[in-house]
Amino acid sequence: MKKKIVIVAAIALAVVLIVGGVLLFTPSKNFTVAFYKIDDKQRQGITDVINKIAEDSKFSISYIQYDSEKSLNSQLPLTKKPSVLITTAGHGAESAVSKVSKKVSIPSEITQGMTSSMRSALKSVDNRIIAVPFLSSHLEIDVDLTEFRNSTITQINTWNDVEKFMREQKRKKDSPMIFAGGNPDFLLDFAGAFAESLDGVSSYQAAAKILKQNENSFNAVKVAVALCDEPDSPLATTIKQLKSWYRLGFIHPGVFSLQKNDVEAFASSRLASILSMSLETHRDFAQNTISRYSSVYFPSEHGANSRIFTGKTYYAVQMAKSESAQKLISALLSTEIQETLSRATGVAPVLAQCRTPDKQADDARYWIAATTAPLAGLSNEIYLSKADKSALAAEIAARIRN
Repeated sequence: MKKKIVIVAAIALAVVLIVGGVLLFTPSKNFTVAFYKIDDKQRQGITDVINKIAEDSKFSISYIQYDSEKSLNSQLPLTKKPSVLITTAGHGAESAVSKVSKKVSIPSEITQGMTSSMRSALKSVDNRIIAVPFLSSHLEIDVDLTEFRNSTITQINTWNDVEKFMREQKRKKDSPMIFAGGNPDFLLDFAGAFAESLDGVSSYQAAAKILKQNENSFNAVKVAVALCDEPDSPLATTIKQLKSWYRLGFIHPGVFSLQKNDVEAFASSRLASILSMSLETHRDFAQNTISRYSSVYFPSEHGANSRIFTGKTYYAVQMAKSESAQKLISALLSTEIQETLSRATGVAPVLAQCRTPDKQADDARYWIAATTAPLAGLSNEIYLSKADKSALAAEIAARIRN
């Protein structure tokens, strides 16, 4: 009797394992779009547009939002991956691409209307396109228009122009320049963008390489030394320049505790003449405040043809073979939807010929088109925990402040 019970139990267990295995390795029929490291305003805008596409194409859709404070690799399931993943350049896009089904191949025809810069950002494996950029952004400098018109400065093309302007502004304002230096992501991206503008893209790439070499055993102090402390360190010139401005009082003494809302408060009160932020942050400011400022890309002595700007590139990654996924990605790159996406998110389209909602989005597209696909930003080059990013940003801030 006991032998029969054991046999029956073994058979039942085998059936459960077989059924479980079938369920585990059978692709989900549900159409799912996942987001990783997309800010709330942009995620909502993209979601609204995708919902309309799904409604018009008559397919149902569900959403997943992965935790941006955790690595994407730790959250993507082995099977039953989302149909499409929306993420940004750097760790997010690279992690997603590494998990794409070998059956995925996005038709190249849908990319024909993109600017050459954005076509250079396509991600392929074995000549199969598996991820496409569909929106882009940049880091910017914002100049108080009234103060600029009342100054003796005629243009802001280089950091030398910025310094001359700040020197004049120092006579009437305690600290002409502010930015959200208390935000570790922004400070890392700002430092990388500043390095590119001063020393060229090779300096940014060298900084990114140091981060990647230390990814598996990250130590903020060790990384900061490699990034900043030697004469040929990739951020050495950046630290030297920012340190000089900080000592001269051009940069607000409390800048490394400021957040986005603090920068907006300073701008609203006309307490700063030079701001720095991302286009996404620009969109969050009250219009009557930010309209007083004119946005320009990071200045440089180098010509546009040798520049690569820093900013988010938004990707649609097709994770699994799916007719609906291809229809969705194709729609995201259509003229009508590109215009709608730009209005809904506030960032720039990737198509060369489509309308934009305003000058900022048009400028962003034009600036990027004049160079190549934007750099991801040092905060996005590898996965770093919140604690690691904060520690590295604190090391960089200390070198500027002390």
